[in-house]
Amino acid sequence: MQEQDPLVEIFIFECQQLLETLEETLLAGEKEHFLNDEQINEIFRIMHTIKGSAAMMSYDNMAQLAHAVEDMFSQIREKKARSGDWDNLFEIVLESADMLKGDIAAVALGKAPDSQSKNLVDRIHTYLDLVSHRKPKSEEDEVSEPEPVSDEVDLGDAGVFYKIKVTFEEDCKMENMRAFGVVNAISPMCARKVHIPEELMSEDSCGKIAKSGFVIYILSAENPDTIKKVIDETLFLSTLSIIPLADDSYDLPDSIKATAGAQDEPGAQSKTISETTAKQNFISVNINKLDKLMDLVGEIVTTESMVTKNPEILAMNISGFDNTAKQLEKLTTELQEIVMSTRMIPVSTTFHKMTRLVRDMSKKVDKQINFQVIGEETEVDKNIIDNLSDPLMHLIRNAVDHGIEHPADRLERGKNPEGNLTLEARSVGGDVMIIVSDDGKGLNREGILKKAAEKGLLTKPENEISDREVFSMIFMPGFSTNDQVTEYSGRGVGMDVVRQNIDKIGGTISLESVPGSGTKFVIRIPLTLAIMNGMKLKVGNIIYIVPMLSIQESFKPKLEDVLRDPDGREMIMIRGECYPVVRLHELFEVESRYKNLEDGILVMLNTEDLTFCLFIDELIGEQQAVIKPLPRYIQNHSTVRGIGGCTILGDGSIVLIIDVNKLVSSD
Repeated sequence: MQEQDPLVEIFIFECQQLLETLEETLLAGEKEHFLNDEQINEIFRIMHTIKGSAAMMSYDNMAQLAHAVEDMFSQIREKKARSGDWDNLFEIVLESADMLKGDIAAVALGKAPDSQSKNLVDRIHTYLDLVSHRKPKSEEDEVSEPEPVSDEVDLGDAGVFYKIKVTFEEDCKMENMRAFGVVNAISPMCARKVHIPEELMSEDSCGKIAKSGFVIYILSAENPDTIKKVIDETLFLSTLSIIPLADDSYDLPDSIKATAGAQDEPGAQSKTISETTAKQNFISVNINKLDKLMDLVGEIVTTESMVTKNPEILAMNISGFDNTAKQLEKLTTELQEIVMSTRMIPVSTTFHKMTRLVRDMSKKVDKQINFQVIGEETEVDKNIIDNLSDPLMHLIRNAVDHGIEHPADRLERGKNPEGNLTLEARSVGGDVMIIVSDDGKGLNREGILKKAAEKGLLTKPENEISDREVFSMIFMPGFSTNDQVTEYSGRGVGMDVVRQNIDKIGGTISLESVPGSGTKFVIRIPLTLAIMNGMKLKVGNIIYIVPMLSIQESFKPKLEDVLRDPDGREMIMIRGECYPVVRLHELFEVESRYKNLEDGILVMLNTEDLTFCLFIDELIGEQQAVIKPLPRYIQNHSTVRGIGGCTILGDGSIVLIIDVNKLVSSD
């Protein structure tokens, strides 16, 4: 695959960040049916930046659309237009955001952004004519020539000169374009301005700005804190200083003195000089580099363990070795935690996408939904976030479309006409729990069993199947059909995809449902795919590791609790429930120390649709495992199921990691 131009990469990254902020701002405003001054200014600045960036990249359609939205918000924030029809405004701007996102997606694929924005731009102009009480252009008595655009604003006689010095982060690229964005961002607040270098768009200026930054001299009546706040929003900003200057300062260029100095009173004193410096300590790093760094740290952790626990070295009883080894272990652990933290990002980005989904769908299906997001600051590995969006989208879509009833139906059932849908994330030990719950009609046990019987999926009498097992059937591929008429209608659509994606990131999903009261899906996922908290198990002389996420409990079985089902399969009764027993030594065809259940240990494991007990010889203890994939030739030719990878222990031995979800998948 051909490597993308660094300028294009930066353009894509920055526009995606800006559009996410735009959507969040719009959805927050729509909830209140109003945009406050801060939100209006935020949207104006976002569109101003996108317009400038798109124009620099020669993406004219994007620039024209962003310019139209910018102009609309410029009029609104300057009180030259009043937005009484907020709903229409939100619709137009969200459509504009969607079109810009589509263009960005095209650019990311190496294509030209070819969305046709003319109709949307015309709608924006029409809307602006209405809210500003202007006649549409077609009704004007005569068409006048457009006035020349000036970047200088008449702020009256009041004003203070400022010298603004800006530098950018090293290797951020497009320094001249960023400088151009800064100049445009503060232009509405300036009566006069001069910048050095004068030609920001030349190739030569890019190098100069990268090396030494650039300077803007302005005359402004605006509060310097406001100017600073606007410039602070520039991505990859390194340092910023704003220094007031006297109107006769030798530091002022003649060009700005000549045009504005005469307007000021002679001998006017400057405000107290103060310098404000701000830094943004952020840097964009390619995720592939972080992947390689994580692999390298994993190797270091493994090697450190192999050295410090080497039996030959320990046998030598070297003085001071233990203290040195402990210090090394402390440092490698700290390094590992820091590297892991660089990959961790909050789930807020994914959760906010769901806010837009609920907003659009509720309008489409004519339902009133109160969508609540909890714990959006919870952090998860970047790779896990990438695989989490689709499952959540399926769950949210089904909750809105089929779970929550229409207002009239809810009123008939004595409910509030507005349905409640909650998306929550919380940290639980070394894992993250994500909960999607609604107060809709819930799942229909009888309807699901009827459909399962029609498809031949029942393996035991209906009265012996627990609610959990019944509800888990919706995760089976192809369980739902297009002619559903029962209350569980739609709950199975895409649910097999949900389970597959959750399984891919080493997680589990379960659900609870009460007919008439709602449904709750609980997803448990590890913080990272690279490192796993596991439990070491032993069968004979072989050690395996099982994810702690899947373990419910372990116990010594009693002979009187063991029984056989009608098909002769070994089962065990625990607190009135029967669970199948899986003998690991039989499954993997290895020698074991114990054959009788009462001599060994049973470990109760949970999968998405089944709970079973794994028979082993002994538990060894917890182990943090750096996960390594099995060699491809083994993956392609092995007939043994239930192995999800391997890890290397401190003594150098290789241990297999059990994939609980696939261990009994075909039983």
